[in-house]
Amino acid sequence: MATMEDIDFGPVRITKGRHKGIIGYYDDNDGKRALVFLGAPFVSEYVWLPFSSIEEIGNVSSIEIEAFRRANPEVCKIMGV
Repeated sequence: MATMEDIDFGPVRITKGRHKGIIGYYDDNDGKRALVFLGAPFVSEYVWLPFSSIEEIGNVSSIEIEAFRRANPEVCKIMGV
């Protein structure tokens, strides 16, 4: 089972539950759950998910995340998005 230490901030695939199959953006945690934006970080709906429900996917991202990066290059550079 994945833990907070196993997953880096960034693009993740949701593997269980109502949002299964969605590529989101893992941005924060409360020590027990991951805060995952369901599209572009900071502007789209977000959910709190157990770490066992997400997996890191490296450089793959959704169209929404790419659109956010292109529209907000300064913000993304500062935040490492």
